[in-house]
Parts: sequence; structure tokens; C-alpha cells
Amino acid sequence: MLCSHAVGAIRARGGIMQGLGLTSLTFGHAAGMLLTVMWVGVAGLLVSWIIVGGRILRFGEHLRPSAVAAWIGPLVFAGPLMSRDVYSYLMQGTLTRDGFNPYHDGAASNPGPLLYEVSPDWRNTTTPYGPLHLGIGDAITSITGDNITAGVLAYKALSLISVGIMAWAVVQLARHFGARPAVALWLGVFNPLSIIHLIGGMHNENIMMACVLVAIVLTVKYRPAWGFAGAALIGVGVAIKATAFIAVPFMVWMMVSRFGGNRFFTLLWTGVVSVVAMLASLAGLTVVTSQTWGWVAEVTGNTKVINPLALPSFIASTLAPVLSRFNDDITFNAILAVVRPATAIAMVIAMVAVWLIYRKDEITALKGMTIAYLVTCVLNSVTLPWYYTAPLALIALWAKDRRVIYVTAVLSMWMCMMFDGGGNNRLYELWWVIGLAVAIGWVVMVTLGYRPGLPPAKTDTWYLRCSASGDFIESPSPAPGASPREPGDHAGRLPDDLAENHRR
Repeated sequence: MLCSHAVGAIRARGGIMQGLGLTSLTFGHAAGMLLTVMWVGVAGLLVSWIIVGGRILRFGEHLRPSAVAAWIGPLVFAGPLMSRDVYSYLMQGTLTRDGFNPYHDGAASNPGPLLYEVSPDWRNTTTPYGPLHLGIGDAITSITGDNITAGVLAYKALSLISVGIMAWAVVQLARHFGARPAVALWLGVFNPLSIIHLIGGMHNENIMMACVLVAIVLTVKYRPAWGFAGAALIGVGVAIKATAFIAVPFMVWMMVSRFGGNRFFTLLWTGVVSVVAMLASLAGLTVVTSQTWGWVAEVTGNTKVINPLALPSFIASTLAPVLSRFNDDITFNAILAVVRPATAIAMVIAMVAVWLIYRKDEITALKGMTIAYLVTCVLNSVTLPWYYTAPLALIALWAKDRRVIYVTAVLSMWMCMMFDGGGNNRLYELWWVIGLAVAIGWVVMVTLGYRPGLPPAKTDTWYLRCSASGDFIESPSPAPGASPREPGDHAGRLPDDLAENHRR
């Protein structure tokens, strides 16, 4: 917690450290030492998380509340970590509160204490977020005024509630789709990437994904017609961030599967009703929050962020040093101007293709939804680590292939180390990027008892899914004619005490 206030996304003026007379810890040698402490703390979170994951996967243990509390507890009263976005959220709230139009006016239009906390890159930038995002910011800043600390704490409380809703929804979906709730929670919700960025960074993906996950619960757990209520809830998510809408086409496939009948006819009418329900809730929130539809034009306006997590930036940064040697006119920006439109077209084509391919049943549609969110993360013009929390929340609900779980664990842990406390990326420090990738890959292999490429007999058995009776299913499955191994050797049926813990 101390590190977040000293070397996190610290305040430019005022703040807790100044109030305590500890500003000397925010710069110089003291800040350097605390930055090291911060990285040790993050590494401790990662190691603890993967060790707990090993116990869950290899021995069938459940995710203990004490572990979750140990991971989240230090962030409850921590300052913003690895991003200054929450200050922009508050600034956008003050613009709305004071009668400005955030879709037309940037932060600099409303000078005040909050303006100093907004990153200089965003002071003249309009917001790409929906009307509910602005309505929440308006409500918070109307209560907290210009008290930035109180505003941050309000967003922290909202983040904790949103992640709690995500956890509830993931448990419901895990039970429905035959996944182990402990695995789904461990990998999808209480993943360190989600903990650091959805709770520590307070990014609005937490509210968006809470809406998406609950919408999927409504679509698959209750009467088929409840799927339209889910579509309306997606409208609430879109009113926070536009990418929530990606879930709707796949929820329509889920409804088609549940309603039955002629698939083409069912697709048409459920699709139309779902879109109408989503747009109706979005329009209602736009009216209630006294906002406009200006955000639609701003969704694609954010192109300032450059980092290799986005494929267009990766391609441009890789080719520019080489091609510029042959022609000085081939600069990074020149390449980016060509690549970004191409990847945008590829993204649309890929999402349509995924929707057409993944349509068979509910779980197939869920896979398609996950892949569609991944496509937007990779091919989008701008990508940041917390964007990946959307597919991350879904992947453990359907994944049976251990390679998928292994790669997800490695990449999510690696991404946690790619941005420093203040939000600056370290993706251009190759020794850091490559060294951590190798180290994390090894740690995950050791703790999970699995190495890609080895024969299944030489790796530990995992318990990813459950049968209808509640018994855990071995992954990989026993060979034909072989019986499940004994409990001490990671058997298919757990000892009674562990099975009972799981059912709880």
C-alpha cells in the first residue's frame, strides 16, 4: 500500500503522502528503493497465485477466501497502480457535473485541482466512454467535490463491488458449463492481471465485464426469454465501454440453441429483439444521464497510445528500424498509417468469421465470444494490459486443453510486469521482457506440474472440469481400459473432504 502512494500513479499535487509529511519517499533514492519493494510485492503476488493454482489444478483443492483476501487486501486502500486513468475518470465526471460536454471538451476546458492529475497526453482529448461512465463520474464528483482522495476511494469501492459481481457470475457459469468454479475463479477473476488492473488500477472494464457475465448468466441459466434481459444488460455495459457489445452476437447463438426450431428463423427474430433490447437500454441511460450520442464518434479516436501489445504498433516498431535504412521516408508513423487500417479491416473480418464458425451450441458460442474479445485485443489500434481481462474472465469456463491454461497463466503473469507503478510500459526493454518470459514460463511449469510437449503420462493430472454428479474429471483422460489413479496419485474421484469443500 505504501508503495502505491510513493511510486504508483502518484498525485502531482497534494495527496496522502503530502498530508503525512512523507513526500521525501516519492522521489530520489527512497523512491528507487520503494520501486524495488513494489516489484518484489508484485512478484510475491504472482508466485502466491501460481502456487495456489497448482494446488487447485493438481490436487483438486478449492480457492480459499483467505488467499483471495491476501491478494486483494493490500489494494483496498492503495492508490492507483500502473495507470492514471482513474484521475481522467474523475476529470470527466467534473466536466459533466459542471455543464461541459466531455465528447466535445477535453479536461483542459475545466481547470481545477483534478487537471494536474490527468496525464498531459489526455488533457485535450475527449472521452470515448459511454453515457453511464459519465453519469457515474458525475455522481461521484457531485458527492466528493474536488477531494481527489475521496473520489479515488469511491472508484475503489465500485471496483471491489464489480469484481465481486464478476466472481458470483463466473461461479454460476462454471456450474452450468461443467467447469470447476475454483479453477474459473482462480484463472478468470482473481488472476493477478485482473487484481492489479481492475482493483489496483480501477479500470472501467470491471463494470463492463460484470454486466457481460451477468448477461450470459441470464441467457443460459434461466428461461430462454431471459436472454433478452441479458441483451438489455449488455446495453448497460456498452453505456460504460463500447466493447461490451461483442458479447451480443454470441448470446444470440446461445438463445438460438435454447429456443430450438428453425435455426435461421430463430436467429433472425432473436437477433432483432436482442439488438432492440440493447439499444433501448442504452438509449434510456443516455436520456437518464443527460448525455448525447457523441461517444459513438469518439470510440475510434484514441490512437495516441503506442506499445507492442497492439499488433499494428508491434509491426511498425519491428519494420521501421530496418526499412528506414533503405528509405528515410519509411518512418514508424508512415508504416503505422498503413498497418492500422489493414488490421482494423482484418479485425472486422475475423470477428464475423468467428461468429459464423462458433455457433453450434452454448459452450461453442462462449468459445467464440472469448476468441472475439482476443481478436479485438490483438488487432486493435490500441491495446493495454487490462483489455485482456475480458477474454480472461471467460476462458476457464470452457477450456479443456491444458496448453490453453498454461499459456494463459504465463501471459497474464508476464503482462503484470510490463507496466511500472506510474503506468509507463517496459515493453521496449528486451532484457526485461525476454528474461521475465523465460523465468515465468519455468515457474509455471514447475508449480503446475506440466510442460507443453511432454507425453501426458509424464505430467501431473489436472482437474479442470466436473461431471454432473460432482466428481472431478481428469485431464488428460485416462487411457482406454485404464482406471483412474488413486487419490494419493491424483485420482479422478477426490477424497471426501476435498469433494465436499468443492461442492460448497
